[in-house]
Parts: sequence; C-alpha cells; structure tokens
Amino acid sequence: RGSILIQLALALGSAFVQAQSYNNAAKAAKQEGALAARRIGEQAKFEQLKALQDHNAIMANFKSYEATNIALAGVTGRDEGSDRSLKALIKKAEENTRTADNRSRLQSMAELSKFSQEAQMAVLRANNKSKAYRLQAFGTMLNAGYNASKVLPTSTAMPSQPVFYGNTFDRAF
Repeated sequence: RGSILIQLALALGSAFVQAQSYNNAAKAAKQEGALAARRIGEQAKFEQLKALQDHNAIMANFKSYEATNIALAGVTGRDEGSDRSLKALIKKAEENTRTADNRSRLQSMAELSKFSQEAQMAVLRANNKSKAYRLQAFGTMLNAGYNASKVLPTSTAMPSQPVFYGNTFDRAF
C-alpha cells in the first residue's frame, strides 16, 4: 500500500512540475512576442525619423537649386520675376521635388505598414505558442489523473457491476 502511494505521489509531482514548466514556457513566449513587437515598434520610429530626414533633404535640395538659379539670374542680369525660362526651370524643379517627396512618403508608409504587420504577427505567434504550451500543461495534468486512476487500487466495498436482486414486488401479495 505504501509503495502505491509513493508511486502516486511521484507521478503527480512529476506531472505538476512538467505542467509548471509548460506554464513558464507560455509566459516566456508571451514576453518574447511583446519584446519582438517593441523592437519592431522602435524600427518603425526610426523609419519615421528617416522619412522626415528624407523629406528635409529633398526640400533643402530644392531650396538650394532655387537659390542657385536666382543667384545666376542676378549675376547674369536677368529679371527673376519676368524671365520665363527661369520661371519654367523653377516650376519644373518644384514638380520634380513634389514627385520625389511623394515617392519618399509612399515608400515610408509602405515600410511603416510592413513594420506594423510584423509586430502584429510577432504578437500573434507568441499568443499561439503560449496557448499551445498551456494546452500541453493541461494535457499533462489530465494524463497524470488518468495514470493515477490506474495506479490506485480498486475498492472491493463497491461492486463494479450493479447487483440485481429480482423483482420483489410480487412477494408483497
């Protein structure tokens, strides 16, 4: 009898430790997913900063180009207000700048969208992994209960099959 109790205690203890390790793994998976999402969020912030820097560089190039043309017009004695070729150059530069800025903005938006999706996928993967570990823990406990039921002795006080004593109603008459 004592050896059965020891076997039962060891089996249940082992199952509990294993289930606890699965629960710890589930917590770690969630933490890992949150960390990955934060890291990706930081990359998105750097992308936003890069987009702002790109925009500033594009605008600075345009202002430099415009200032150079105005300076050339002044040196050559051309009137910047009425010179059609100078106006056409500056207008074309404005269009090119707008196009370059829009392309840069769209590229940045695509990168930010990609980072957002990656962060969501990291959290989703972590949640799924965590659920899988928790289910394994639950399965371990169920398995331990089943194994314990096989180890425990069956009691002879309760019959395994119900006993039928026949119909006693007819004896009353």
